[in-house]
Amino acid sequence: MSDTKHHRRTQAERRAESRQAVLDSACRLFAANGYADTALEDIAIDCGLTIRPIYHYFGHKKGLFAAVNEVAEQRIIASMQAVAESNASPTGLAQWRAYLDLCDDPGFRQVVLIDSPNILGRERWNNSPVSVAVRSTLTSSELGNVAEQFRSTLLQAVVMGAFAEAALTIAAADDMAMARAEAEQLMEVLFSGVWSEC
Repeated sequence: MSDTKHHRRTQAERRAESRQAVLDSACRLFAANGYADTALEDIAIDCGLTIRPIYHYFGHKKGLFAAVNEVAEQRIIASMQAVAESNASPTGLAQWRAYLDLCDDPGFRQVVLIDSPNILGRERWNNSPVSVAVRSTLTSSELGNVAEQFRSTLLQAVVMGAFAEAALTIAAADDMAMARAEAEQLMEVLFSGVWSEC
């Protein structure tokens, strides 16, 4: 027999696998059922563990949800990076389309747009890696005075809020394709000046 068949997992490997199993189950169940309707016991059953490892790895339900939210945030960042790499001069509209592609996933909407602001707070979102990435695309030069810095912060909040609310409105529409097309036109009109300067 080969050495690989005799390889015994270390305790660290087993812990990493258990942690990942919990996180995978949590991503799936929080996305399907929402934060309020997902119990830690449900996650433990789904991943075939007891509830004890969940507390060990994540502390509490909110800590586990924060980890799930981070997974979703990494999807946003990866999507934005893909847009940047595939376009010589990516625009906010291109990033908006990539963002909407993610928001077509009901589970993503549930975690990022519905539950995250309520469970983790708006301040957490404002300081998230996604907001940092958006800030970098909306700030084209060094900011001078306090008023310019505030204007930049306000612009970021407006753009992020518009993206989130538009995505939720599109998701609730009877004709999502029509709603998305209309939203794209509106976003292009509203932010064309901003994006042309970025």
